[in-house]
Amino acid sequence: MSDEIDDLSFPNAVIARLMNEALDGSTTISKEARIAMSRAALTFILYISTTANQYASNAKRKTVTVQDIFKALQTNQFDMLVEPLQEALKDYQEQIRKKKEETSKKQQNQPESTAENNDEDDNNEPETE
Repeated sequence: MSDEIDDLSFPNAVIARLMNEALDGSTTISKEARIAMSRAALTFILYISTTANQYASNAKRKTVTVQDIFKALQTNQFDMLVEPLQEALKDYQEQIRKKKEETSKKQQNQPESTAENNDEDDNNEPETE
């Protein structure tokens, strides 16, 4: 697992931005602190992913589901993260649903305007005899 962490990394800018947002941007963060935070985040993700994968394997599935992630968090004593993550997931799913509806409405309206434009083009063409 240690070798995996050495091969992976988050972009430094992302880590710095997240840390600055968490600390209200008033604190200077050293390079070593950003590296430590990046490694800690990677370790956490790998650990929870491995546990979630075990749940999926035990259920004879190859796909890790969000429920597997929630179980892995609970198993590893991160219960306090489950509820906020469930709320964030609901919000995300709602945003996706709204975007799909907007896209669907735009696509439904587009053929009508395209047909109108085609009719106008037909009227503007010179008649040939």
